[in-house]
Amino acid sequence: MTEELVAFMNARLGMDLTPIFDQYLRRAAIPTLELVFNAAARTVAYRWQAEERDFAMPIRVGVPGEWQTIQPTTDWKVIENDLPEEKFQVASEWYYVNVVKGG
Repeated sequence: MTEELVAFMNARLGMDLTPIFDQYLRRAAIPTLELVFNAAARTVAYRWQAEERDFAMPIRVGVPGEWQTIQPTTDWKVIENDLPEEKFQVASEWYYVNVVKGG
């Protein structure tokens, strides 16, 4: 059963993955990583747009070979960023997500 698998994974990894499972198994929409660039401040704001309010899945961003793992939630967070928007990538081939860049 799904609940048993989620409980096993939570116990095995020592973290609560329930919101991630709930988003992918019980919600229709694929989560979307929203990115807003501020070149002047050299920052990127990011968050998950997801139906599951507590969805918080780490994801790798930056450039291949030098990925940085960020910890987005459904609330906005900001990181420093020296990359131009066109070079800033999301390792989307490793995740089943949408990505929207703005700013």
